[in-house]
This record gives sequence, C-alpha cells and structure tokens, in this order.
Amino acid sequence: MKAVPRVRIPVLPPINTFMKKAALTTGLLFWVATSLAVLAQEKDPEIVQLPIMVDCGHVDKIAEMLAEYQEVPVAKATVMWRLPNGDFMTGPLTIFAHPTDRTISMVIQPTEDFACIAFPGNNFGPYADGKET
Repeated sequence: MKAVPRVRIPVLPPINTFMKKAALTTGLLFWVATSLAVLAQEKDPEIVQLPIMVDCGHVDKIAEMLAEYQEVPVAKATVMWRLPNGDFMTGPLTIFAHPTDRTISMVIQPTEDFACIAFPGNNFGPYADGKET
C-alpha cells in the first residue's frame, strides 16, 4: 500500500511595516469617509438626538414606585417616541404628581404590561407668564 504524500502549505511571511501602514491608512480613510457621509445626512444640525435612558419594567412594579411617592395621575396624552433603530412608537403618557410635595413622574406605556418612567422630577406647578403661582 502506497502512502499518501503530505502536502506542505507554505507559511505566509509576516506582514511588513509598509503593508501595516497601508492597511491602517486604508482603514482610517474608510472611517473618515463613512463619518462624513453620516454627518452629511443630518437634516437639521441644530437639532440633535440625545441617547437618554429611562427606567422601565412591569406595570405593577412601576405602580409600586408611584404609590411609594404617593403620586396621583393629573394629566394624560398620546405621545410618540423614537427607538434606537430609528423606528417610532406611540402610546399613552400619564403625568403623575404629588399633591403637596410637587414631585412628578411622566410614565409612558409601550404595551399593556410594560411601562417606563421617563422624566421623574420635582417643583411641579402651573406655568403662567413665566411666574410661579
């Protein structure tokens, strides 16, 4: 029985300094070109999208937090917000406030079982000609 001859795969020589610099320069140029293309697509450079974080969870847990601060619903609306992938969602927004402590929580509810506290805060009150009432 004849033995099958082994085939030697040649080892690639190490990349020389010129090739490393060429690859780095190419990558840098690609990064600059794509960054400029993204910036050129901006519709209004005076309006920016902030990557904000909101606290979300099951509606029962959010309700517990609101009860802990003794906040009650004072206003509602249907609102729209943008997701990180660019899609938009709409859903109910309820503004909760404490009657005397003036704390506030804005709660959006993307689904029936899921809610998010978007802007908790304090010093809630009416706005009339820029003066507190």
